[in-house]
Amino acid sequence: MEMTFTPEEVTEFGRDLGDVWLARLKPAERLAGLTPQERVAGLKPSERLAGLKPAEIEDYLKQLKKREN
Repeated sequence: MEMTFTPEEVTEFGRDLGDVWLARLKPAERLAGLTPQERVAGLKPSERLAGLKPAEIEDYLKQLKKREN
């Protein structure tokens, strides 16, 4: 029995297979190889800072201000 697929069907199959493969990975495995900028792309500033203590944020802001001067 011969099966033929259109290029669109092959593309859809590949996309579905990729989704299944990615779903099985742990978060650290999914993020491996990404730059920090790629990891936080799409996050709001409040989401980027979640989990940081105010003192940590303030210290970092001081560092940024020193670089500007």
